[in-house]
Amino acid sequence: MNLKKAFSEISELLDILFHDREEILNLSRNIVRDCSIAIKNIHRKEFDKFHKRIEKIKINHENLQNLVNKNPGQFFKYLKTPEQEFVEAIAFFSIIDKKEIPSPLDLKINPFNYVLGLADVIGELRRYALDNIRNSRVEDLNSILEKMDDIYTHLFTLDYPAGVTQDLRHKVDVARNLIEKTRGDISLAIQMDDLKKCFENNI
Repeated sequence: MNLKKAFSEISELLDILFHDREEILNLSRNIVRDCSIAIKNIHRKEFDKFHKRIEKIKINHENLQNLVNKNPGQFFKYLKTPEQEFVEAIAFFSIIDKKEIPSPLDLKINPFNYVLGLADVIGELRRYALDNIRNSRVEDLNSILEKMDDIYTHLFTLDYPAGVTQDLRHKVDVARNLIEKTRGDISLAIQMDDLKKCFENNI
C-alpha cells in the first residue's frame, strides 16, 4: 500500500469520526438543555410538559448511544454528562411522584453515570424542600429528607479509589453537607409550623 492510498483511507475514517463527533456533541447539548428544562418543569409543577420533554430526551439519548456504540473507544466519554443529567431529572420526578427510582437497566444508562446523576439529585431535593418551606408546605419535608438520606447511604457504600470512581467521592461529600443543612432547615420549619398552630389554637 502506498502512502497516498493509506492517507486517503485515514482521511475517510477521520471524516466519519469528525461527523459522528459533531452529531454526538449536538445531541449531548440538546439532552443537557432539555434535562435542565425538565427539572424546572418539576419545580413549577408543570408535569405534562415534563413528560413531553422526557420523551424527547429518550429519543435523543437512544440516538446518542447508537452513535457512541459505533466507536466506543473514541466516544464513550461523551455519554457521561448527558446521562448524569437524564438520571437526575428522572430520579427527581420519581421521588416527587412518590414512585421507585428506575434502575440503570430500566433507563439504559451506564451504571457509573447513573450513580453520579443520583448524587446530583440531592441538590435538587434541597431546592425543592426550601421552596416548600418558603411556601409553608411542611407535610412532605420529612419524606424528602428521608429520601435524600437513603440515596446518600447507598452512594456512601461505593467506597472505591478516585481512580475508579473519578469525582463520585467529591459529589458524596457535597451531598452530605447539603443533607445536614437541609436537616437543620426542615427541623426549624417544622418547629415554627408547630408553634404557629399552637398560637392559632390558643386564640
